[in-house]
Amino acid sequence: MTFPNLTAVDVVCWDWNGTLLDDVEIARAAMNSVLSERGLPVLQDPVSYRRAFGFPIRDFYARLGIGEDDFRLAASRYLELFAAQVGVAALHAEARSTLSAVTALGVQQVLISATLERTLAEQMAPHDLTDHFAQVLGIADAYMPSKADVVHAWLKASGHDPGRVLMIGDTNHDEEIAQDLNVRFLRFAGGHQQPRDDAQGPMVHRLSDVLQHLRRLP
Repeated sequence: MTFPNLTAVDVVCWDWNGTLLDDVEIARAAMNSVLSERGLPVLQDPVSYRRAFGFPIRDFYARLGIGEDDFRLAASRYLELFAAQVGVAALHAEARSTLSAVTALGVQQVLISATLERTLAEQMAPHDLTDHFAQVLGIADAYMPSKADVVHAWLKASGHDPGRVLMIGDTNHDEEIAQDLNVRFLRFAGGHQQPRDDAQGPMVHRLSDVLQHLRRLP
């Protein structure tokens, strides 16, 4: 699948959790502990987790039976359990080589995540990737983890032409942000959220396939 009428990309804006970092099973295990502590049904396998996951994150919790009155307590517990294990998460296959290859193509890269900046730095530290990114940006509120405002602010400050920006992410929300900003979007299908059945946009199942899209450019 190719990008129609795409002539150039100046910058790739990456997502972190689920896109570069393979942390889906750690997230599912943490959420299952939260659910079990409340006597709620657990997510039996990665497919059920990926079908339930989505933004806003409060809606995700609600779909699992956690109401607004318990959201902050449940979210705090989830973040505690997730933080205790995320350090063992590996990068997705070919993540490191893909970042290196994009750098070699002369395309700038930034990373913007729905994770607190300090937490994001801790998660990234074992993987030694920061040299690939011109900027690494996270959110300010762990209980409202949408990165939309961060992406908006970055794009405005950067001066980049939106038509020459490519976002890569693993959720419907990533795609919605890209559409709102009129930037191009490439979906990674192996992350936290199952792609829509009627998804029409470009999608990759391996991160190395990102390079095929970029190398098609004149």
